[in-house]
Amino acid sequence: MPTLVKAVHDALEHSPAAPHAWGLLSLPGDALASAGAARRFVRAMARSCGLPTDMAEPLEMITGELAANALEHSESRSVTVVFFRTARTATVSVTDEGHGCASVPDLPGAEQENGRGLLIIDTLAGRWGQRKTDGGFTVWAEIAVRSAPGPAGQPTGPAK
Repeated sequence: MPTLVKAVHDALEHSPAAPHAWGLLSLPGDALASAGAARRFVRAMARSCGLPTDMAEPLEMITGELAANALEHSESRSVTVVFFRTARTATVSVTDEGHGCASVPDLPGAEQENGRGLLIIDTLAGRWGQRKTDGGFTVWAEIAVRSAPGPAGQPTGPAK
């Protein structure tokens, strides 16, 4: 009889909710250059788990916006970026030490140079949200993942 741990492991191994890839990166909160490092991290993670470019690029843009918001508005000493991929979704989150409350603002005027980050996230992400944590604030965004053809045209995962 298999152990409970083995049974759970075996069930998760074939579950669409089980992580296929994940990564965590902590960055200085006092440098806007950290937003670029966050984008590069997510780009590398997306490539390493086989996401096609047309799915990786929106995640990279979302990450840049989330990180820039955290760096600009939270006064954190650091921000943490998490990438998480399952068979059905790819999710990125940015956690800072702030108390912020992210919500989609009204569309800024045509002459305004900023204020579009959450609108971009709202447009690109299938879902996004926020949560207060013990040490700060997390904003996350998720996109649906479709299967890319595998060897000899075989699908590599569930199709939408």
